Amino acid sequence: MTEKLPLWEAAKREMEEYQFLAGPELQPKWDVPQKIAINAAVSGRFEKTTSLEEYVDAASSVIEAGACGVHIDFSWMTDKQGRRMDRDIPPVEAYSAVLEPLRKRFGNDFVPNLNVLHGTTFDICMSPARAGLTEVAPCAPGHPEAFMVPAIEALEAAGVKPELAVHSSGEIELAKRKLIDTGILKKPYNWLLLYGLPFNVGRTLVSGTSVTDAQDMAQHMFLMVDQIRKIDPTSVISVCAAGRATLYMTTLATMMGLHIRIGTEDTPWKYPNSDEHLKDNLEMFNMARDIAGLLGRTPATANEYRALIGKPAR
Repeated sequence: MTEKLPLWEAAKREMEEYQFLAGPELQPKWDVPQKIAINAAVSGRFEKTTSLEEYVDAASSVIEAGACGVHIDFSWMTDKQGRRMDRDIPPVEAYSAVLEPLRKRFGNDFVPNLNVLHGTTFDICMSPARAGLTEVAPCAPGHPEAFMVPAIEALEAAGVKPELAVHSSGEIELAKRKLIDTGILKKPYNWLLLYGLPFNVGRTLVSGTSVTDAQDMAQHMFLMVDQIRKIDPTSVISVCAAGRATLYMTTLATMMGLHIRIGTEDTPWKYPNSDEHLKDNLEMFNMARDIAGLLGRTPATANEYRALIGKPAR
């Protein structure tokens, strides 16, 4: 019980017993989960050409090192035979060529994440999800509604977890209005912040966000995370290492208790302040894993990531 004293006596004692610091045990532990889901987007987009075998090698290297999942995207990629991998090869055939050897080697110890954006018909776009090839698939709320809304419905119907790829804060409002308020999207909501990439025009299928320094990077991230938390505080949020911001972006996300996606699909750069390129996806994964360890977090397993996003263990 607090002692009752007159003002001047209380002030006198306070000065005589003055302590600059209170006991450190008064500070509670921060609400930062120990486990961090580290996915890897292994596309060699910036090299302009690759092969399905190289995808297998890149994905194998990060899974073996501890990535809980891999994102595979053939957008604008040309293989060594000159074929556009997103147009000239049927999606199920192309993805199967990568996933089958990965399944033989790793079983269910990774979560496949595949794009469903390419095809001459809507059904061809959705074919990898309906064929059971993927557990997670990204879709931007800013994509045209005639594709985006039925795509999310189709993914939910196929048991594939939609990943809301957000390139700017406006897409968060679009997701709320068109997917969440309508009941189309099911909890837990799974968000992917992919911002800081350069865009060539002011209005594209998705519009970007300019990030020119650490202050821009942090302000945009805090803004978007706050907007998502206002919609649903239990949302799962991952942040991509993208553009010049590279691992600076995912380091901040790691500090904030979020999850991350690394990989050479969204940046060739090793550091924001130099032109040095990453050697490969494994180098970037190891850097992100080491940073997470220094910040008190450890990589989640595939099943821990599945539990996080509401998928059953395998």
